[in-house]
Amino acid sequence: MAYIKSYRGQNYLLPPSLTDLFPQGHVCYLIEQITDSLDYSDFDNKYAGAGHPAYHPRIPLKLLLIGSVDKINSSRRLANNSCRDAVYIYLSEKTSPDFRTISDFRKDNQYLLKQVFLQLNKFAYEEGLIDLSHISVDGTSIKANASSHNNLDKETLDKLSKYIEEQIQEGIEVDEEEDKLYGDRGMHQLPENLDDKEKRRPIVRKMVEEINKAMKEGSKENLQEIKEELNEIKQNLEEKNQKRYSPIDPDSRFMKNKKGRTELSYNAQISVDKNGIIVQNNVVQEADDRNQLVPNINAVEESFGKLNNSKVLADGGYEKAKAIQELDKRGYDIYVPGKKTKKSEFYYDEEKDEYISPGGDILKKIGRYFYKKREEYRTIYKGIVDGKERVIHAIPGEKTLNRIKEKLKSEEGKRTYGIRKQTVERSFADIKHHRGLRSFSLRGIEKVRTEFNLTCTASNLVRINNLINKPPPW
Repeated sequence: MAYIKSYRGQNYLLPPSLTDLFPQGHVCYLIEQITDSLDYSDFDNKYAGAGHPAYHPRIPLKLLLIGSVDKINSSRRLANNSCRDAVYIYLSEKTSPDFRTISDFRKDNQYLLKQVFLQLNKFAYEEGLIDLSHISVDGTSIKANASSHNNLDKETLDKLSKYIEEQIQEGIEVDEEEDKLYGDRGMHQLPENLDDKEKRRPIVRKMVEEINKAMKEGSKENLQEIKEELNEIKQNLEEKNQKRYSPIDPDSRFMKNKKGRTELSYNAQISVDKNGIIVQNNVVQEADDRNQLVPNINAVEESFGKLNNSKVLADGGYEKAKAIQELDKRGYDIYVPGKKTKKSEFYYDEEKDEYISPGGDILKKIGRYFYKKREEYRTIYKGIVDGKERVIHAIPGEKTLNRIKEKLKSEEGKRTYGIRKQTVERSFADIKHHRGLRSFSLRGIEKVRTEFNLTCTASNLVRINNLINKPPPW
């Protein structure tokens, strides 16, 4: 058997160029091009004058971008790679910054990381790589960096508040009553009104320990402070209409994922063009997508200007008559399938303003009324269907929704809507599988937005680089 000839122990006659060690179309060249085009004047002013010289901001920025492309989020691994891996050595300009430098840069420069995303998309748009004739919108829940079991609900907070109130009112001398209060169990005594599930929560046990400690020290002031803290948490729950509170990541919310499990998460939103490039990204706290369609399109317009006759594709979770009606008036061609209901079985005749059942029975318009809960007028249609009286309450924008429903039934409508699978759904698959973002590593809404934006930028870098280096068709 013959082996490929190797040159073990032989030195290079001339020092090799680092770029000889990786292919010409490598994504690192695009990263360098985009980061070189950014404005660093704020940093120039910040680091002007005497003192130890700082790394140029483009260096940690390039390392964060290539790390996100390679599914590496650890600052320590990025620092190690900057002196071991040829691509990382090239992008770090042979400087090998410390992991703290990289970590602090990511934490302190969220605005610059957002600018990279915008600058990359600006470059792709100018190169004719972004096609905004179709904009696909979608959202997915991504797990927060917090335990879904360690939380406080209003009922538990009420029990803890009652426990504190009892101790404050009693005013017992701890020295005389210590055995009675704690027995041989010590400081971890739990109130009897807590159930087993509540007693297992670490946050509950920690709070009870603080309460018991204040009792033992005879400090009514500390007990009052703990009570005020519990009342503040309850107030926040009521103001934000939440059922439970997470002390680890208070900004996260309980959401149901694709597997049907409810856990602390964030709702990640993206808008994707016809070529599969992410043109807008955001993270919101609402589990429901119904209020996200217009903000997604507004963000795209903010980056690329007003769009004319663009097709907007979204799943049924985005169906909200008021939002769809607004985009329809702005000239967008909308493809949002409605959720299946008994009403959706009926055909709406816009010309005659009446509903027709699958069996041909007609429901005629009989009047309108004001629905206080949603603050909107609804139209009533009534008729006899299969021998029984049937009533339909049509919401504002119902006519627009019905036009969309009929459009989606056509072959052309089905083909157009099928583009979502090739674009936005594919982008989320890339974000979760190839970029490794199945759960956030940072906490807090702003930091999570930065983390998601960085991942979307990495996804776009790979996509745009592939389009640039795509071989000619001949």
